[in-house]
Amino acid sequence: MSRATSAQRQAILAAAIPLFAERGHRGATIRLVGRRAGVNSALIYYYFDSKAGLFAEALRHVLGGFLEHLGARRPAFRGARARLAWLVDGIFGYYSAYPERMRLMMVALNLHPDLFGRALGTFLKGRRLAPLDALAEGMQQGDLRRAPPLELWWSILSLCLFSLMLQPVAHHFPAQGRPAAQADLAARREQILDLLEHGCTQHPARSTP
Repeated sequence: MSRATSAQRQAILAAAIPLFAERGHRGATIRLVGRRAGVNSALIYYYFDSKAGLFAEALRHVLGGFLEHLGARRPAFRGARARLAWLVDGIFGYYSAYPERMRLMMVALNLHPDLFGRALGTFLKGRRLAPLDALAEGMQQGDLRRAPPLELWWSILSLCLFSLMLQPVAHHFPAQGRPAAQADLAARREQILDLLEHGCTQHPARSTP
């Protein structure tokens, strides 16, 4: 078994992801990661050169799992709304299955954009991304308005992540100011799809994906 596929290495990553999601890069220490993983600090440094290296690898692991989750679920699309629904459902579904992974992405974007950018840059080299391919295909078929696919995907991801970030916040709002769909993921999904359909499509028309 190689160092990259070692069970100990995977256990360290599994411990580091929720810890970084809770405390960020600065608040999570190698000692805390080791305690959660049941290993000593020296072993962590054996697999990862530094805490920054562990953080970057945790992000790449999350990104890889997320894109694998999306790619494995790609259907044949019938119209723009179905294509957009696949992306939105993939984000919401991955959050439901792995909330700590998506929280890590949010923490990295908000608190450590430079670290996130470097990790993302190395991750993207030489990869074909299923979301970008799906968006580009929709533009070629005339379903979606022409735009840089990466920018459009970034906007979709940001909208969904921000909506999910509100989940633990909104129940503190006064009743009259509380987002109506906050307690209902299905309703929020429809709201987001409506926004995207009217903003991204050539001829918006409500249809069932």
